[in-house]
Amino acid sequence: MLQFEDSFFEDEVRDGFYVPAMIKKAWAAELTVMHEVDKICQKHNIAYYADWGTMLGAVRHGGFVPWDDDIDIMMHRRDYERFLAVAEKELPQGFAVLNIDNTENFWYFLSRVVIRPKICFEEEHLKQFHGFPYIAGIDVFILDTMSSDSEKEKQREKVIEYVLAIADSLGIGKLSAKDREYALCQIEQICGTEIKRGQPEADLKKQLYQLVQKLMTVFQGDQEGNYVQLIPHAVYRGNTGFPREYYQGGVRIPFENIEIMLPVRYEAMLQKKYKNYMQIVRSGAAHNYPFFQSQKEQFEKILGYQLPRYQYSGVCPRRDTKEYSYKYRVSQYMQKFETVHENIRSGVDMLENLVEAQQNAIEMGNLIEQVKGGKHPVIRELEQYCEAVFELHCEASQKNRDMLYGKIGNLDCIGKQIEADIEELILKRKEVVFLPFGGKHWAAFWSVWEAAAGQSNCDVSVVPLPYYYKEYDGSFLGMKYDLSEYPQDIVLEDYQEFDLALRHPDIIYIQNPYDEWNSVTSIPKEYYSSEIRNYTEQLIYIPYFKVDEFEKEQERQYWNMNYYCTVPGVVNADQVFVQSQEMKMVYVEKLTEFAGEKTREIWEKKIVGIGSLLSDYKREVIDSNVSYPGEWERILQKPNGERKNLILFYVSMGALVQYKEKMIEQIGHMLTIASESEDVVFVWKEDPMISLNEKVIGEALYNKYQMMRQKVIEAEWIIYAKHMDDETLAAVCDGYYGVASVTGNKFQVLHKPIMICGSEV
Repeated sequence: MLQFEDSFFEDEVRDGFYVPAMIKKAWAAELTVMHEVDKICQKHNIAYYADWGTMLGAVRHGGFVPWDDDIDIMMHRRDYERFLAVAEKELPQGFAVLNIDNTENFWYFLSRVVIRPKICFEEEHLKQFHGFPYIAGIDVFILDTMSSDSEKEKQREKVIEYVLAIADSLGIGKLSAKDREYALCQIEQICGTEIKRGQPEADLKKQLYQLVQKLMTVFQGDQEGNYVQLIPHAVYRGNTGFPREYYQGGVRIPFENIEIMLPVRYEAMLQKKYKNYMQIVRSGAAHNYPFFQSQKEQFEKILGYQLPRYQYSGVCPRRDTKEYSYKYRVSQYMQKFETVHENIRSGVDMLENLVEAQQNAIEMGNLIEQVKGGKHPVIRELEQYCEAVFELHCEASQKNRDMLYGKIGNLDCIGKQIEADIEELILKRKEVVFLPFGGKHWAAFWSVWEAAAGQSNCDVSVVPLPYYYKEYDGSFLGMKYDLSEYPQDIVLEDYQEFDLALRHPDIIYIQNPYDEWNSVTSIPKEYYSSEIRNYTEQLIYIPYFKVDEFEKEQERQYWNMNYYCTVPGVVNADQVFVQSQEMKMVYVEKLTEFAGEKTREIWEKKIVGIGSLLSDYKREVIDSNVSYPGEWERILQKPNGERKNLILFYVSMGALVQYKEKMIEQIGHMLTIASESEDVVFVWKEDPMISLNEKVIGEALYNKYQMMRQKVIEAEWIIYAKHMDDETLAAVCDGYYGVASVTGNKFQVLHKPIMICGSEV
């Protein structure tokens, strides 16, 4: 069975879209099915191709389109029928193929391959499929042949549309018995078939649907007709399909942690389906997103109660824990100082009070050392104080009254200095604690931390928190705690030794809002927002992520706020910093829906549209630290000292397979431009899949490509970036030139120029 890294399931933002853990679990289930289907197809030489959003996601994102939650593939009908013939035997135990022929109330012209055909909360199932209980799988669409005669095709489509209209009218009282019989007779006459009467309407509907399936195959022998998915894309949407040569072979490309097949002319297909398909456009409608939500609601209806979820019951009440804080206890020691000193000056029980004064100083010193360290100035003063107490005790024991007054005065003087320094260096100082959720998320804290650390009267502590992955039942698995991920100039405290109750900071900043309600990860329970708000005067939540701006009408983004907005950290925090005033409005709306209209004022005060702290960090730190290698300097510098523009030229396997000789010509054209240009330097980056697919590309074409590649390596005016990752290339280069690709998408995210050469090749 397909394996996944634990990190795959973490909530993340992809291309500005928040992808929650539960969607990741759904993806994993679908990828598992796709992996098994792919194995069967390879074993039996069955051709299939990714379609629609799956094709787009593979090319543009290297996996799922972040706001998509399904996998679609297509097969020629002959391959589809071969697949159905072997699937039941070849698929793992429990998997199922659902279609109109074997599933009640299944009214689609496709098959759905699923891990299990029903919701399953059995322990073994949840353990194997990452705690995802719902029905999940992939859709296998059918490619049929259109007639090369447009009039015949129109006639076929009208018949199909008529038969489906009659079928869908059954059971809902749309047709009288007389009208229905007339329609059935018409269908029999047009299609040359016999329709069985006297059967349940569901069976009659199924018979009509099966008739439509036969109608889909009538032009299968037309060698010039395009391929198309007839329903709904041709019959209802007027889609004329794609030329047959678009499907003459396929290419394997990465998709998340597997590989899938794309038709050889996938770029031309994407251009027809989506126009400028590299431009990111998110649909506003939810389109049954997420797909498992309706299953969950139906299951809860059957159960008669809701499955566990976080529900608003008000902000957790804050316990008064100040008496445990070191500042409160230091204040108590100082009050005792004054009482003891007054007794010493009066001469009442002097020896006993001197012993008490020393003990008080020792205990206070130990407390301050525990929190502030042994080098704190007050520690040295307390040591001097104890020496003065000892000397005074010796004189008092010997009843040497001549020496007492001077030494009492000295003790008073040291005591007053201690009081003043404790007031200034401890009690008046502001204490701020940052609790980052892994070093990879430190960026979201950076600008606030820098501002706090720059205040002269502020003590700042950074306490990195570990986090745990969860088993399907919520139990903790391995811990993640890598301090090397943090910048070296930050002093890090050990979370096991750092005592929040003792410190009682003025402000605690958090960036993990989930408490126990994230299904994949958890920080230690003692650091949940419901607990740590008891140990600070102000708890502030700063999201560790930034999403692209959206409004309530963009339903998928708005729905996913259930996973990061209506959560304990947001409710329990005293303030929540979000990336803009516009996002504040969306937060307020979502939280009001969640908690009730009477709470709106709470959220309007709590949510602060402060701006994107993550963007601040990326702009100030990341961009300044990412630079091109020093050996590039010679090529990049103009005679006048200015720098030439860096343009990434990307060669994909798909481009070689699809455009063949024209792609070789395009590479040659780039080499010519590169050798003559005084303003541009090209950085060459090739798809690693090229070296693995010599057979798919073809021996002759592959050899020509290798000759071109060698010229690039030897050229002094082109940079060959073999080992540099896409993120770094996107950061250092000024623009992108090549076919649409995941690499090109990195430039789009950074709003850098992209020149797609596919249509020109």
